[in-house]
Amino acid sequence: MEIIDSRCRPPTPEIKSYFIEETTVPANLTTGARSVSPAYLTGSMDLFMDEMEEAGISKAVVINRNAKAFHPKQNGFIPNDHIHDLMKEYPDKIVGVAGIDLANEVHDPIEETERCVALGFKSVHIEPGRSLGCFNNDERIFPLYEKCIDLDIPIVLMTGPLAGPNQEFTNPKYIEEVALRYRELKIICGHGCWPFVTQILGVCFRCPNVYLIPDAYLYMPAADQYIQAANTFLRDRILFGSAYPYRPLGQTVEDFRALPIEPFAMEKVAAKNARKVFKL
Repeated sequence: MEIIDSRCRPPTPEIKSYFIEETTVPANLTTGARSVSPAYLTGSMDLFMDEMEEAGISKAVVINRNAKAFHPKQNGFIPNDHIHDLMKEYPDKIVGVAGIDLANEVHDPIEETERCVALGFKSVHIEPGRSLGCFNNDERIFPLYEKCIDLDIPIVLMTGPLAGPNQEFTNPKYIEEVALRYRELKIICGHGCWPFVTQILGVCFRCPNVYLIPDAYLYMPAADQYIQAANTFLRDRILFGSAYPYRPLGQTVEDFRALPIEPFAMEKVAAKNARKVFKL
């Protein structure tokens, strides 16, 4: 069975400037990891590629970020050109998702989206709660949503419990408004809107253009609802992700394979849904 990691950040110095040990190591413990990836701790891409191979992961979708970080030691702005370099160095392994700065501090959002898609990026990633201090339904983001429709690419939203200054920035009701306004836009919710699990599943039930990557939260309380959805109405719209380096690849694949996901849905969640939505 093929496995595509749809939310992964390799341990390069640039990426590790955001995923600092001070915050990343504790995150491993809180998401149920038994250990921290040696590739991450040493910053070795060679070890990372070995870890991918040993885990049976065929491709890593690298979700870049360009938004303010919460921790003062974190660098929230990672050039998309760095991700493009990884795409060129590992063309069969690395899939790029560009981080878009909605605040227009490091680039123009529309121009950068166009540039990155021309370079081969498969999607863009935004963090409204951190970039603009707003919710996903803020009209200032509408031109970018419309550009994604024009370019026929999905948009990835940061929808974890740290998406903004408080939990309200994770509330799926704002995503529902966007999904209903832009029915042609494929919206991918990174971190699966945890802990609003029931609510985001309700949005997905109503909005067939909303997808989920529960990633590390697939092993947290209330995750059984993600699994029930994968076995029923959401089997074509849930994607596997490790949230690396917040979880090591090998253990995450092992834990994923042990979940009570029916065989007819497991192959879709593991890779087929990612291939379809990212056009791989």
